[in-house]
Amino acid sequence: MNLILGTFYYFLVLVIERRCGTRTDNYRSRGFVHDIAYYFYFKGGLHRILVPATFVASFGDSLKFLDFRLLEGLPYAAQLAAWLIVADFVGYWVHRAKHQFRFLWAFHTTHHSQENVNFATYARVHPVEDLVGQFVGLFLLLMLGASPVTWFLVYIALDLVGELQHTQIPWKFGPLHWIIVTPPFHIYHHSTDPAHHDRNFGVLFSFWDRMFGTAVDESSPRPIKFGLADVKPTSLWRTLVAPFELVYQFYWPGLRGK
Repeated sequence: MNLILGTFYYFLVLVIERRCGTRTDNYRSRGFVHDIAYYFYFKGGLHRILVPATFVASFGDSLKFLDFRLLEGLPYAAQLAAWLIVADFVGYWVHRAKHQFRFLWAFHTTHHSQENVNFATYARVHPVEDLVGQFVGLFLLLMLGASPVTWFLVYIALDLVGELQHTQIPWKFGPLHWIIVTPPFHIYHHSTDPAHHDRNFGVLFSFWDRMFGTAVDESSPRPIKFGLADVKPTSLWRTLVAPFELVYQFYWPGLRGK
């Protein structure tokens, strides 16, 4: 089923991008193959079931003091709205932390090292970085609580929007651009231009960046080059190993260059 949905999404995005006249050569790159590997790994279901189950089994009892379930009993619509706003606010600051703290940044480079950004780049996340996200998700689930339906709807919404954000589709969706993170808004976040570095952190809502002063100026030219100058993995294996090497280099400078 995931293979069918992924194939459908690929062709749908490709058709739209071609009609919009944007680049599509990114689908012929080696990096796209790496992204697809991550895409189907995380979409496969096993990871999304096994890791949360392990977290709950390992930390569930010790985190029970956070089990407030603040949203429990509210209508689905209220739960959904609260989940989206709170989860995205936390996501914005967690994303900023990944760029601020060297340990987190080392593993976040797997995502940013892609030079040919495409819809599957959304899933290009190092397993260690994903563990951080899983822990934050467990924290929010305990704090907020919610029906399984609400949690599932939030997960699907963030997933679909995240994939769309990494496409080359130039749509701003009118006034929604000021509220939702659109592809033209997020693409600056992957730019190699120093002026765009550490900008546009928003996950779902773009107003956090405007509120906290991290939004790229709307008049800034659209970026055309993406990736990192110092991290260029040449294989899928390197996307997994390079972050660990960076950790050693960050904390044991004497190893740099060896």
